[in-house]
Amino acid sequence: MRRMIVGNYRVLWMVTLLGILILPACSQGILEGIGTKTAAPITEDNIEVAAAAENDTGQDSEDELYTERIDTRDWITAESAVQLPILMYHSISEGNGLRVPKEEFRLQMTWLRENGYYTLSPEEAFLVLTENRMPSEKCVWLTFDDGYTDNYTDAFHILKEYDMKATVFMIGKSIDKGHHLTENQMMEMSGKGISIESHTINHLELNRMTAEQQEAEMVQSKDLFDRILQQDTTVLSYPVGRYNEESLRLSEEAGYKMAVTTEPGGASRDQGMYALHRVRISPGLSVGGFASLIENASNH
Repeated sequence: MRRMIVGNYRVLWMVTLLGILILPACSQGILEGIGTKTAAPITEDNIEVAAAAENDTGQDSEDELYTERIDTRDWITAESAVQLPILMYHSISEGNGLRVPKEEFRLQMTWLRENGYYTLSPEEAFLVLTENRMPSEKCVWLTFDDGYTDNYTDAFHILKEYDMKATVFMIGKSIDKGHHLTENQMMEMSGKGISIESHTINHLELNRMTAEQQEAEMVQSKDLFDRILQQDTTVLSYPVGRYNEESLRLSEEAGYKMAVTTEPGGASRDQGMYALHRVRISPGLSVGGFASLIENASNH
């Protein structure tokens, strides 16, 4: 019996020592090993984030905190449910159907400015869609998927010149990687009117994943951008526009306020705040064609 007890203590001591050795490795950067084909596992930090979301005091108080810093005293109330054009860009360059050349992008931004369009932040877009109030009769939400370097080198400079806001949906594993934004670029943009939001960690098709894998992609991405940018990351863009009913539920549970799709057309609350439509901007579009897209996607 004494030998058995001693043996058990030795096993317990070895397990404890192994835990001490492993624990520091588990606390390393959230991007450890995310370049794999499956979703990164949920770490203790991520589980705590998910638990915090479940213990919130109520949706109304959350929404008030989310938008309390916006001055809406001069906003106008829409007479009917707002249909908002959410423009979807990717790369500002040339080469394929996802790349809009820099000069075309400049002409489009010029048209928006000359025609009195107000560019929204995510917080403002949330209020427009949920409260049916607007800072201007003409509003648009500019979004960029994937976080390409030219969003910083080309688009950002035009947006600053025209004093416009926009949102970049960044892939977590692509930070500091070739042809994508660096952490320093994201921080600079975030401080000057460009919101950095979630495009998941690995940019995988969510509708082909288990609920656990989807949750990992969503929660870890939010946690990552919250940490890097010291913010509350509140918008998710589904990779390649793929999602299912689980995605809608899990994105809300992960703490996002909205999620955008690639479904065509103007966005409205009737679609659901986690299935908002967008207007794809393709290369070769004339200024007149661009104007028609915006006007058809808006009812104001």
